[in-house]
Amino acid sequence: MTKIPVFTDDPGWHGDRLKEAFAVRGYQAVFVSLKDCFLDVTADSRGVVIPGFDSLPKFAFVRGVPGGTLQQVITRLDILHVLAMLSVRVYNTGRALERAVDKAMTSFLLHHHGVATPDTWVCESRQQAHEIMSREITENRPLVIKPLFGSQGNGVRMIKKGDALPVPMEAHVDGLYYLQRYVDSGEGAGMTIVCL
Repeated sequence: MTKIPVFTDDPGWHGDRLKEAFAVRGYQAVFVSLKDCFLDVTADSRGVVIPGFDSLPKFAFVRGVPGGTLQQVITRLDILHVLAMLSVRVYNTGRALERAVDKAMTSFLLHHHGVATPDTWVCESRQQAHEIMSREITENRPLVIKPLFGSQGNGVRMIKKGDALPVPMEAHVDGLYYLQRYVDSGEGAGMTIVCL
């Protein structure tokens, strides 16, 4: 059976399903963390070292890129870019991941391509963020403030008329304000659609 790396730090039930799906197609899924891979830029190297692989695979599947410092995350994405440059077919490419994990870029791309998405503002200035919040709240248009990176609703807060603004704002949003107009799903009191 041909081995294929599946980059993830937490295979979970998704990993079991992927392993089964690859096996049906004649591949052995090997779970590998991008933290354990490294670039080897020497004369006789293959460019990227993937634990458990003596040579570069024909394919690689990215299930997740672990968080870390900016330098660590960039290097993990570099590994995916280098693999693609070395003719390894990477499913969920570095470029796709860069766009998908960044809510600001995702919001812009959806809007730019005519896909309905809530009105969104992204800024670093606390003053600009407060002006946007004040204007929207005064018009009785609740907002949702979110971290730029992350998922599963972690760090998401709704801001509506009468609410105190999150303080300290910088600690809550890491110095960047990603504000999105709240969309009532109609599925119960206080339900928020967190689409990004």
